[in-house]
Amino acid sequence: MRRIQQVRVTDWAVRTLVVVTFFSYFVAPSRWIFPLMLVCTGAVGVWVLLYPEGVLGWVKTGHPSLDVNDSSTWWVPRLIGTFFLVFVVLLAIAHGGWQ
Repeated sequence: MRRIQQVRVTDWAVRTLVVVTFFSYFVAPSRWIFPLMLVCTGAVGVWVLLYPEGVLGWVKTGHPSLDVNDSSTWWVPRLIGTFFLVFVVLLAIAHGGWQ
């Protein structure tokens, strides 16, 4: 699969995961909410690290002059993805596992 196709497939997978997590917040048992949020946030962090042009594609709708394929701007989404993953790891450690 070419990279642009991988970005599209992964983009839809992440969007679906976020929507499923959002709606499960209303129907899932309360003990599952925190782990679901951690998994969703971790998946978004990994997605941003692997495919920064996917996030830049979302940003491009508000800033049309942004070049998604310019790899010199990819460090910004990757930095945000790193923060997401560090945040998830710290929360998982603070929570004490999946009790």
